[in-house]
Amino acid sequence: MAEKKRFLIVGGGAGGAILANSLVKDFDVTVINDSPYHYYWPQLLQIAFRNDYSNLYRSLSSLLVKGVNLVIDRVKKVDLQDRIVTLSNNKTMNYDYVAIAPGVTIEHKGIDGNEKLVEQYGDFHSTPQNASKVFDVVSNMKKGTFVIAVGDPYHRCPPSPYEGVLLADEVFRLRGVRNDINMILAVPYPRAYPAETFNEVLEPILKERGINIMTFFTADKIDTENKKITSLEGEELSYDAAIVVPVHKGPKIEIKPDEAINQDGFINADKFTNQILKYDDAFAIGDASTSANAKTGVTAHLQAKVVSKRVLGLDARNTGRTNCPTELGFEKGTFVISDYNHPAAKVPANTINFIMKRLFADAYWDIIRHPEFWDPIFDVYFENTQPEVLWKLFR
Repeated sequence: MAEKKRFLIVGGGAGGAILANSLVKDFDVTVINDSPYHYYWPQLLQIAFRNDYSNLYRSLSSLLVKGVNLVIDRVKKVDLQDRIVTLSNNKTMNYDYVAIAPGVTIEHKGIDGNEKLVEQYGDFHSTPQNASKVFDVVSNMKKGTFVIAVGDPYHRCPPSPYEGVLLADEVFRLRGVRNDINMILAVPYPRAYPAETFNEVLEPILKERGINIMTFFTADKIDTENKKITSLEGEELSYDAAIVVPVHKGPKIEIKPDEAINQDGFINADKFTNQILKYDDAFAIGDASTSANAKTGVTAHLQAKVVSKRVLGLDARNTGRTNCPTELGFEKGTFVISDYNHPAAKVPANTINFIMKRLFADAYWDIIRHPEFWDPIFDVYFENTQPEVLWKLFR
């Protein structure tokens, strides 16, 4: 029997873990992760606005199937030319194939003053501790101006600022203080949501809930002493409490050759195949890759399936499919569903979509652990919710 080829996976998030579990029968698979835990990052929103930690993390070892090797260490360098991965202790590992999927690096200091602002009010993109600060704010604020501003349009989970402001609105209403709080959503786009078609679904809901929308506002500098946010466009916004979506950068890993990464540290990979440059043995998937048209777990999942098929000789390609469940408060939800050839469909807000998002969160861990069971289910779901199908249903 031929010896299995070595497949190293840098990162044990959604993409990395699903890829490992999908390949273990055909390859000698090793996952390298800098933490023994796998985090479900959408749960930060639930911590921030519901104080719900239930689905936050599991041990990574419990999510990887038998036969997958797990190394808990930080990767310092990946040399694509020589097929060498270097760990924090300078130990090296060789590979036949590599997939780089370590996620993003959050840089609060990328916006002047945001480090101090996060210390005061938290955020829902970085850590559970910072999300908990947000919950303290929305649980105790009684009056004034509450701002959520976007400082990085390429942040993880595109609908998250909108979910945040609508869930905050829900908390304020349930506490009976909403009439005394001015809520502002400040975004860099010409409309509330960048995709015009989905904006037609979302903006009326924001306006109905009395949320003021400030467009063409890219948060650039924060004066925490005078409680003012200045935009790249030169406008100024005063606040009593504020959360700014932080700058997202690529992973802190040295990748050779230099042209394998862009100026922000993201890995240059083909959007259809996830292949890094000319290397047919190296792939980048998930948030760390330029091939991720949306920084979401679903994108990483779908890219992992494409890579797993390609290394087995199939001509699989990404379609650019997005499938972002979007919670709107008061048990309503919608989905941002698009692909490379179709803008986001106008999926109406309803309770069924809210329930679907919650069911997915509960099933998430089993989806990671048993892709062979869930793949046929997702194939049917994605086939029947193609953007072109939804465009015919919801015009």
